Amino acid sequence: MGMSVGDKDGGGMLAEINVTPLVDVMLVLIIIFMVVSQALATGVNVELPTAKSAEESRDVGQNINIAIRGDETLYVERTETDLDGLIDELNSEYERDGGRALLVKGDRGLTWKQVRVVMDKINENGMSTMLLAVQKEGE
Repeated sequence: MGMSVGDKDGGGMLAEINVTPLVDVMLVLIIIFMVVSQALATGVNVELPTAKSAEESRDVGQNINIAIRGDETLYVERTETDLDGLIDELNSEYERDGGRALLVKGDRGLTWKQVRVVMDKINENGMSTMLLAVQKEGE
């Protein structure tokens, strides 16, 4: 049972839903979403160590990222710094938004001592609450 709009001779207008433009728009929106979601990732990417139990959380700019690469280069967000300039960089980030937590991302090739040196420097300056980034085992 179909529906026909128009006269019985078939010479009138026939109404049909054309889904091709809708599909085109949806595909473009998906591509835009994929590109923008990658751009929202903050900080410098490092190869994170794995952990069996980890609370899953997505960082979309709510934390101040401190990244320590395998060659011990140090970054606050995307700005390279050294251990002496770390606190100045963190203070400038806190001036923009003081309610953000510190997220420490250490490369899996680093020893715990190398990461602890950075954490101690932060702690000496009164910033004692830090989050450690890990990758959940099996992902």
